[in-house]
Amino acid sequence: MQGRIKVWQGMLFCGLGALGAMTLPEVASANVRITSLSPKAIVIRDGVSKPACFWMLLDADDIVKPEIDSELEVICSDGRVRTVEAGEFSGLARICPQAFRRSGDTFDTKGEDDFLKYLDLRFYTVTLLDRSQVIRWQEMNGATGYRVQLGTRQETLLDRQVDCPNVSYGGNQPLKLGVDYNFLVKALGGNNSEFRLRFKVLTEKDSQELNKRIAVIQSNQGLPEIAKAIALADIYDEYGLAEQAIAVLEKASKSGQSVAIAERMLGNFYLQVGLRDVAELHYRRALELAQLEQNLEVLAEAQIGLAKVFVVNGKKQDARKYLQLALANYASLENSAKKQKVEEWLSKISGS
Repeated sequence: MQGRIKVWQGMLFCGLGALGAMTLPEVASANVRITSLSPKAIVIRDGVSKPACFWMLLDADDIVKPEIDSELEVICSDGRVRTVEAGEFSGLARICPQAFRRSGDTFDTKGEDDFLKYLDLRFYTVTLLDRSQVIRWQEMNGATGYRVQLGTRQETLLDRQVDCPNVSYGGNQPLKLGVDYNFLVKALGGNNSEFRLRFKVLTEKDSQELNKRIAVIQSNQGLPEIAKAIALADIYDEYGLAEQAIAVLEKASKSGQSVAIAERMLGNFYLQVGLRDVAELHYRRALELAQLEQNLEVLAEAQIGLAKVFVVNGKKQDARKYLQLALANYASLENSAKKQKVEEWLSKISGS
């Protein structure tokens, strides 16, 4: 595994904020992030000076100052990369006009009770890019095949048996765009395991908007490839397109250009689509890279990710172990909000 992971020497990584979808009370606008791989700059936040680092999330009240004769680039809410003037103090409004985000800590989840969803074995609705997209699931031990059912509460559109843990629709009745569908897989051959997923197909309006946003990111020639991959995955995540986010991040990971943030995101996406074993693999890679990068924030997020995997697998003692490790890291970071949330999750596990 070590031979497959390349750590970029001289890079600074940090996790001052959450990447991906945020809860509505937190969002005032889109993210603004530093894309320079080895930034030589400071960020003044709440009167405290912090070193700038790759993929650092900038808040509305932050002041940025690159060193003289250095270049600092950020990606703004419109998807375009802009250069911050060297040797000058610049606010976010000057760097990216109309790009603001409220300050505050969030987890990289689709809600504050993200962990509790997995504790209750409830998953998120994912989005398919088109009606023919393949849906895959975790291979079930001892299964000789799978019975696949797909439909709505009112009707069943598909009921068939397959040999492999993947299927595309191919039914006579077209799937409607934007409608929630229930997907159920039952193992055959004496194995009583089941897999459930809810999904919808991307609407034409969202598809057009998505393509425009992707084109903007792709047109940024100066954007580092790993930053481009993360930015694209971030956009896919907003539309619930977990498989597309996985594809773009896997390409970066397999090329040896991955970083802890990207591996942790891969863990999240794989868990969202129900591939627990692969999710665990990427969370563990995120742990290794975060330790090498000395990034306590992403380290804690990867530990929480592993706790989710163990909860879904029914291994609550292991889940508790990784939550306690994350709790210690948030204590070191003096992040009381996240520390309190993890304490609540630990209490829920003990009471479940």
